[in-house]
Amino acid sequence: MKRRVCSYDMFAVPDPSFVMKDTVGEMYFCNLRCFCVWSVQLATRPNLSVDDKNSAYSLTTPSGEEHQFAGIVEVARWATANAIG
Repeated sequence: MKRRVCSYDMFAVPDPSFVMKDTVGEMYFCNLRCFCVWSVQLATRPNLSVDDKNSAYSLTTPSGEEHQFAGIVEVARWATANAIG
């Protein structure tokens, strides 16, 4: 089995985990904290391309819930709202 590494803190990711998919591939996150920090950093990046800002993203949570997003700002909003409570 392929080893999964968190896209934020570079630790091994447990199974199940947060899995973000975009047009390029998959990213894995250890927990909601890592996912939130990563998504907010990306969404607020000043030189982020329009394509990256508006790409379609899908997220699968450890519980199996699937979420669809139309842009990285939506991703960051969801992650922030759910990380805080």
